[in-house]
Amino acid sequence: MSKFSLIDSHCHLDFKVFDDDRADVLARARENNITDIIIPGVSTQNWPDIQMLCDRNKNLHPCYGLHPYWANQHNENDLEKLKQQVVTNRCVAIGECGLDYRPEQTDKKIQLHFFETQLDIALENNLPVVIHSVRATEDIIKQLRARPGLRGMVHSYSGSYEQAMQLIETGFLISLGGAITYERAHKLHHLAGQLPLSSLLIETDAPDQPDASHKSERNEPAYLVEIFDVLCKLRKEEKEEIAQQTSLNAKALFNIN
Repeated sequence: MSKFSLIDSHCHLDFKVFDDDRADVLARARENNITDIIIPGVSTQNWPDIQMLCDRNKNLHPCYGLHPYWANQHNENDLEKLKQQVVTNRCVAIGECGLDYRPEQTDKKIQLHFFETQLDIALENNLPVVIHSVRATEDIIKQLRARPGLRGMVHSYSGSYEQAMQLIETGFLISLGGAITYERAHKLHHLAGQLPLSSLLIETDAPDQPDASHKSERNEPAYLVEIFDVLCKLRKEEKEEIAQQTSLNAKALFNIN
């Protein structure tokens, strides 16, 4: 258990895998001093569940977006729905959106179209963006540089240190998750230790990407303390400062009071 207050900056608490014990999952998060949880949207189908969850709990914060993983299932009407959704409903960000260049993924042009449009919607509505990036960091940076004033986070970051610094220069935060807890994650360990604390967030990406001590299990927000503990071992600052600053970063980005 953490005695420090933490924020889970990326967690899919609306997913059906939590349907049977969501209240218990939230209770365990509170017991571990997880004060707030950001819930990103992945398709129009899950927006109503996110909206309902967040309406019931002031410590859950909704994002609405169209995930690149399902780009071939999204359509133009979904982009119109997104424009309406963010105007008519409380939300803290556009996302999860982005690019995923794994071989089995949808055509890059289709992904890029949905990504660019969501970035523009975010700019028009003065909202930050939650970005998913797999093997696509250079193209992500290019799109962000074309839109000065846009802000947001790259979740579960996996690019290089140099790319991370370029993202930070464009006004983006770098979010670290369970991957940093694995012994062989040397590149991520270097990143976690060297990047400015003022640009870092922590996340679980639950139910996916569990930390090393919960490998092969369903991930959940309470396990954020494991990621926090590893981050503290990799950095020079005191634990209290790391907890305070990562929480302040999340509160500022997502406009959480």
